[in-house]
Amino acid sequence: MKELSIFNQLRPMSVGFENIFSNWERMFEDHFDNSSSYPFYNIKKVKNDKYVLEMALSGFKKSEISVQVKDGILFISGKSSEEEKNSYLHQGIAKRAFSKQLQLSEYVECKGASMEDGMLKVELVYNPPVEKKAKVIDIK
Repeated sequence: MKELSIFNQLRPMSVGFENIFSNWERMFEDHFDNSSSYPFYNIKKVKNDKYVLEMALSGFKKSEISVQVKDGILFISGKSSEEEKNSYLHQGIAKRAFSKQLQLSEYVECKGASMEDGMLKVELVYNPPVEKKAKVIDIK
């Protein structure tokens, strides 16, 4: 990874904010990596507090995909176990190994994942504490 000098200069002055700089470095690294767009994905809002991340993984089996959440980061990776590359006359469907990291917002929880028809669906729920939710004030 290319070192980002501004972050390295600010890091010693940031007691308690070290993870912010790590997240920025990871975000910049992912943005400038040419393979970061593969695999393609959508984020769909289902309700006010529910979202679905849809990732196109044509040709992958459930057993070849890993979905994990650690420290507020959603990690999705996959590696095909097929070794039939020599038998193709033309191979247009990408089945290369991938690793995708997505920063989850505070209070967003991953509730589950499913795979159907080459589409991985990851269920996300925004669940803030009661004191953070908007409340309705009655007018008297």
